[in-house]
This record gives sequence, C-alpha cells and structure tokens, in this order.
Amino acid sequence: MRRTDRDTDREAVEDGAPDRTFESELEALVLRAFGEGKDIEGVWDLEYEPEELPDWTVTIDRKDGI
Repeated sequence: MRRTDRDTDREAVEDGAPDRTFESELEALVLRAFGEGKDIEGVWDLEYEPEELPDWTVTIDRKDGI
C-alpha cells in the first residue's frame, strides 16, 4: 500500500516497515474485491473458534468520500 500508516500500541509504523506481507495481502484482497464490485466499506467483525484465537474488528473507509 502506498503511504501505509498502521497503529501498533499507539506508535505509528510507516511504509518502511521490514515485514510488508500482511499489508501486501490485505491490499490485494481489498483491490480484488473492489474490482469485482463488492461492497467492502464498513465494519467487519471477525470471530474465531476456539477461544484462544483473538477476535478482531476491521474498519474499511474510503478516504476520497465518493
């Protein structure tokens, strides 16, 4: 992703982060879904079993306001 900022324990981490695998895979997923006309904007709750796996909330918002 271009100009990626991610928040990790309240510290911003920018593009130069050494391991970009997660960001690259997320970017590919979002771009592919958008290209296929999927409605990807919103809040996604990811819940897993067993309980030892963490649950996540992912928010996808368009920045251009379209």
